[in-house]
Amino acid sequence: MSERLVSWWYRRRLVFPLWFLIPLSGLFTFLAALRRLMFFLRIRKAWQAPVPVIVVGNVTVGGTGKTPTVLAIIEHLQSLGLRPGIVSRAYGGSGPFPA
Repeated sequence: MSERLVSWWYRRRLVFPLWFLIPLSGLFTFLAALRRLMFFLRIRKAWQAPVPVIVVGNVTVGGTGKTPTVLAIIEHLQSLGLRPGIVSRAYGGSGPFPA
């Protein structure tokens, strides 16, 4: 079933079994707009990390070059005398990572 779902997901047209996602996408759009509005009106405050943060991500899992990009960034920052750290979450995050 997962292969079929993936093939449906990447088609140019929405296939019948995925029509139930249309109302969910509307709900998501509404909630995302509401959240943005709350930040704009300063009802919610943005959190700021105590150190600089670089985020490397993509909507596609695997094969898009995120790991080589992270390794290149780490090596560059280390060449500048910095001590970067890697925080990995979700799919396939395991070490060892560069020191």
